[in-house]
Amino acid sequence: MPRTLSAPAVRAPAHSDLDRLQGSWVSIAGRHPARLVVAGSRFAFEFCDGECAVYMGSFVLNGDGPHKHMDMQIDEGPAAHKGQLACCLYHLDGDILRWCPAKPGSPARLTSFPSVDDDKYLSLVFKHVRPQRPVAGGR
Repeated sequence: MPRTLSAPAVRAPAHSDLDRLQGSWVSIAGRHPARLVVAGSRFAFEFCDGECAVYMGSFVLNGDGPHKHMDMQIDEGPAAHKGQLACCLYHLDGDILRWCPAKPGSPARLTSFPSVDDDKYLSLVFKHVRPQRPVAGGR
């Protein structure tokens, strides 16, 4: 009996972390409410607790494992941080982003995530904000 060859299984392309980060994020845990918007390799970060601090710049992702690195170059923001590099840890799990930077300008990088309640760090958990789809037949 002749053997038939089956076609190789087709896998859906895996989305890179950069692809998965695109869009708007809102904090759901941490000491300060915040928003993060990612477009390409650019970011805008805003504190939402009356501080009115907005940071903008570019970032590079690197590293493997459970705690990956995000190096964020702050091009615009408060004078004390403008032009500084923030070495961050991040972890993506579906629509949840855990993120924690070291102090901007510091070459040190955390090796594990501190508690979101730790006063020494800005440790935040974000949820991806997905655009609402119109309801069929709705107005």
